[in-house]
Amino acid sequence: MTPHAHLAAAADILDRIRSGRAPAEGVLKDWGRQNRYAGSKDRRAIADRVYKCLRAQARLAHLMQDESGRALVIGSLALIDGLAIDAISEAFSGVGYAPSPLTDEERRRISADPGEAPAWLEAGLPGFVADRLKTVYGDQWLTEAEALMLPRAPIDLRVNGDDRDSLKQGLEMLGYKPALTPFSALGLRLPSEPPPNVRALPAFGQGRIEIQDEGSQLAGFLVGAEPGMTVVDYCAGGGGKTLAMLQAMGGQGRLIASDVEKTRLNNIRPRLKRAGLEADLRQLGADGEGMEDLVGLADRVLVDAPCSGSGVWRRRPETAHALTEAEVLRLHALQVTILKRAARLVKPGGRLVYATCSILPDENEQSAAAFASAHPEFTPLPLDAALAVPQISPDGARQLSILANGGHMLRLSPAATQTDGFFVALFERKA
Repeated sequence: MTPHAHLAAAADILDRIRSGRAPAEGVLKDWGRQNRYAGSKDRRAIADRVYKCLRAQARLAHLMQDESGRALVIGSLALIDGLAIDAISEAFSGVGYAPSPLTDEERRRISADPGEAPAWLEAGLPGFVADRLKTVYGDQWLTEAEALMLPRAPIDLRVNGDDRDSLKQGLEMLGYKPALTPFSALGLRLPSEPPPNVRALPAFGQGRIEIQDEGSQLAGFLVGAEPGMTVVDYCAGGGGKTLAMLQAMGGQGRLIASDVEKTRLNNIRPRLKRAGLEADLRQLGADGEGMEDLVGLADRVLVDAPCSGSGVWRRRPETAHALTEAEVLRLHALQVTILKRAARLVKPGGRLVYATCSILPDENEQSAAAFASAHPEFTPLPLDAALAVPQISPDGARQLSILANGGHMLRLSPAATQTDGFFVALFERKA
């Protein structure tokens, strides 16, 4: 494929992403399967252009006054690549597989002075999200926003029952450049460039490593699961934290992973098998039915609640512009309801951990506060009481303690901790 054909393909894929609900990664894979003539270098160039457009979608649409894939690609050549109009015209020649020639309106758009865009537009965020970030981060909100949206995220791995240093050496022998994660004592970090094919690694097939962001690892570690405990992963999702907690339990005790979606639970099964672990998987009813036998019996309950996913926008930038303020309010109400249901399972003296992969206070501090106000039988548990676990490095524990500032809530973000955006709040049921 020619570079000009790459632009046409990127525009087509962007339109598919916009018109459907599938993640960008899935749409790119489908396009590759449907267009076998595109080699690996072609697919890589097309994906780079697609993600470049998605990360700057707000700015590009503002420049072009058009959200189509073609407009975003043209805008990216002008605004991001800095190409002159003659060079863009050459790329959009309509010759061969190149996109059709620029219209007069498109020429006018990329030739005009775009002026100074609002800060939230420069960061690529919806306006209401920028307002939320200002309340949380103050003058640092733009730094947080840019770290959340603009760079490509690294790939974090969690070592499963193995020596981290020896695995690091093994990856280095294969040509990778892993680094030790600063907080997780079980984490390795691979750079995003070139994109590593982790699932093809022998260590992955053998269950010795799992793909899991360091922030997600920490959320699981702070549960404090130990051998012999009864532990509930109330919203298990893909099962990453389920496996991390099972690893901490050393095969002793009982872990129940539940979710309302049967498909999600089924996706955990091969991960458990690969890691040589076992869990009780349960599908919940629409109102949380299915856990009645565990009321008041769980030592630890993790509620990794459904949320906006705003903390992982650097991995899925296409979802940022689909989020609405109404959806955030709906999620807040749902989170409070789920916390109420899950709290029934915690025994006296047991721990309830609330987590989201969100950066929005509506889903984080406000949901945690609403639960605390309605449930006086629970008291906030300072984060310091949960940091002394072997899965968190001593230096990492000290840094997390500083971030929590003596409180029971912890915020993680790409700018502050070089992780995805995560929130954790700890509670303990009164004895």
